[in-house]
Parts: sequence; structure tokens; C-alpha cells
Amino acid sequence: MDLGKLYEDLGFVLLYLAIAIVGVAIVTGVAVYIFKREKFKDFIKYAVGIATGFAVCALTLMTYLKAQCNKIDGTVMDNMLFIPIIVEIALAVAGMVAMLICSLFNKKAFKIAGLATAVCLLGGFIAIMVEMAKYYKTVQTDYDANLTGLIVSAIVFILLIGVIYFLGDKRKINDTRSIVYGAVAIAMSFALSYIRIFEMPQGGSLTLASLLPLMIYCCMFGTRRGTIACLIYGVLQAVQDPWIIHPMQFLLDYPLAFGMVGISGIFIEKKVFKNKKILGFLLGGIVAVTGRFICHVLSGVFAFSVWANLEKYSTVLAYSMAYNSFAFIDMVIALAAGSMLFMSKAFTAQMEKSSDIGEEKKESVLETAYEDDDDDFVYPDDIKNTESNASGEMTFYENNDVE
Repeated sequence: MDLGKLYEDLGFVLLYLAIAIVGVAIVTGVAVYIFKREKFKDFIKYAVGIATGFAVCALTLMTYLKAQCNKIDGTVMDNMLFIPIIVEIALAVAGMVAMLICSLFNKKAFKIAGLATAVCLLGGFIAIMVEMAKYYKTVQTDYDANLTGLIVSAIVFILLIGVIYFLGDKRKINDTRSIVYGAVAIAMSFALSYIRIFEMPQGGSLTLASLLPLMIYCCMFGTRRGTIACLIYGVLQAVQDPWIIHPMQFLLDYPLAFGMVGISGIFIEKKVFKNKKILGFLLGGIVAVTGRFICHVLSGVFAFSVWANLEKYSTVLAYSMAYNSFAFIDMVIALAAGSMLFMSKAFTAQMEKSSDIGEEKKESVLETAYEDDDDDFVYPDDIKNTESNASGEMTFYENNDVE
């Protein structure tokens, strides 16, 4: 059996299946909203469950086939690059499970699990870089990479990712919920990335809104957690389509490029457009994909110049910009699909309810219940009045002295 051909054909099958699922979901959703509006929230839950199951199954199947294809090929690249990346992803999954379990108990256990996961991932990342450096030496005669340009570009974007992370707000977030939703977003984005409309010859493809789940996650849980999820997704992408010739090129094309998607929720997080979440989503998406585009362009200029078509394009930079313009087409698909979701009041309400946003509002209201300017004492009726109004506008009367 030709597993390579099966791998490609399965991508088309998943594409058609995803389109069919989306079509059925839209028709069913409209019918439920019109005839059984009170059941619409239940329908959303079922739809998310089906989408998650589809994503996890597609992720597992395609990763297995990819591993089998590489096992059969048995090339130096497969042994030196694919296996270490798979191990790193396995460490990330195991760490997330451990953090999820610990989050059910207490914060201290969660932090210990998080620290242990970070140490393991750092060790795995160093091993990946070492193996990639070895691999580069075996193919150095075939590729003319500008090492100085790659290293400087990678360092600049590592610092930029750090700035983006610290721009995000510190939030009191339900750790269990954020980990579960993060895993679901990564799985759904990865599954959708297999549904390709077309592929580029040296890596890169146009997909069916594969970044949308991650962008929504960033809007729901903030820039900090969103950036971490996007970095993990970037490493995962190296399993799907590994065009790797140097460690710094790997950083630019995979974790750093997709890590830039973490900024997509910054405008919603900072409430730049107040209640107009769709504008924040659109602008955040444009900024995020622009950052991803620049990463790919720099990688093309410094690592893939040997493939530049200088007969058609005057410079390597012009060729790289034209080649990687697919990122903006990919963005347009994701933003169009996301805009349709954000125009739905039911979706935005469910998003706030499912994320930490609603929890933050409730906590701030309840904290106010324990403030009393007169005698520093909180009466039972004060707390009762506040809690009863936590879901709407707060009407708080100190000491119940109301005429």
C-alpha cells in the first residue's frame, strides 16, 4: 500500500467531510434557532463536541500515517528531525494532562506540574536544536543559507514574542478550563490544517480556516495563554509538513511564525473597541498574520534563496514576499468565518460564558460586596443583594438603608 498516496487522498476526504459537517451544522442551527430557539444553546454544545471529536480523530489518524510514511522512507531527515519533534509534542501533551489533573486540586500542585513541564520541554527543545544542527551539516553542500540573517531574525522575533506575552493581562483564570479549551483549540486547528485547498512547493498551504480556533482561544483566554498555545501549535506544524534545513529556519517558520498568532486577541483583551468585539477580532487577526508573514518572508530570504525565481522576480525578497502571500489568503478565510461567528450574539454570549471573562466580572462584583464605607462591616443582606444582581447590573445598597 502506498501510504504517501493514502496520506494525500485522506486530506481531500477530510476536506469534503469537514465541508459537509459545516453545511449540516449551519442548516440544523438555523432550523433550531427558528423553530426551537430555547434549544439553541444545547445545539451549540453538541456542535462543539462533534467538531472536537472530528478534530481529535483527524489529528490522530493523520499523525499516525505521517509517522508510518517516514518510517518506511527511513531517510536521515526522518530519523534526525521527525522523531525528536514527536517526542517534544508527547512531552507537551503529557505535561498538559499533568497540569490539568493538578489544577483540580490546588494552585501549588498546578504550578509544580507547570514548572516540571517547562523544564522537560526546554530539554526537548535543546535536543531538537542539536539534532537539527547535525542535520544541517549533512546537507550543507546543497543549501546556501545565510546563517547571520537567520540567527538575527530568530532572536528579534523571540524577543518580540516575549514582548507580546508580557503585553497580555494577568488574569485570574480557571486553570482547568483554560487547559481543556487550549487543547481543543490546538487539536481543531491542527485537524483543519490537514484540509488543504492547495499546497506550496517548498512548504506552506492554503487551509480551511485552520487558525480560527486558536484565534478565538486567544480572544477568550487572553494573549498570554494564547501565545503559549500558538507556540505549541507551531511545533506541531513541523510534524505535518517538515521543510527544515536549519534550526533557526525551523524557529522562524514554525513556533515563532505561528506564535505571532497569539496577539490576535489583544484588542479584545484591552477593550480597545469596547463592546465591538468583531472589530477587535479583525484588527487582531490582521496584526497576527502580518507577523506570521514577516517570519516566513525572512526565512525565505535567508534560507530558501536557492529556489528563488530571479527570472520572474527582481530580488529574493520580492520572490519570498510573493511566495508567502498565501498567508494573507489563509487569513481572509479565517477572518471571514470568524466574523460570521462574532456577528452572532449567541456565540459571543457563549464565548464570554465559557471563558474567564464572565468569571472576572462576577469576582469583581462579589469583591465590591465586601466593601462598606461606613463601619467596615458587611451585613448578610448586603452580600445577598449583590450576588442576586451579579449577572446583570449591580444594585448595592449599604446597610439596606433604602427609602
